[in-house]
Amino acid sequence: MENDLNLMTSGSAARLLGRSGEMVRIYARTGKLPSLRTADGLLLFRKGDVLRLAAELAERADRRVR
Repeated sequence: MENDLNLMTSGSAARLLGRSGEMVRIYARTGKLPSLRTADGLLLFRKGDVLRLAAELAERADRRVR
């Protein structure tokens, strides 16, 4: 689900991050990825927050390779 507010579901965020849906939920639970909950309990993420985390993860992976 993407909409005018650039919100993403955990599945969309997982695909963008290259991680599992469970890992995305862990990032949300631990505060590494800010999230919103709808009234019916759907977990949503701002696309900008997901892109920021993707950049951080890529930078960490790059440091490990060097």
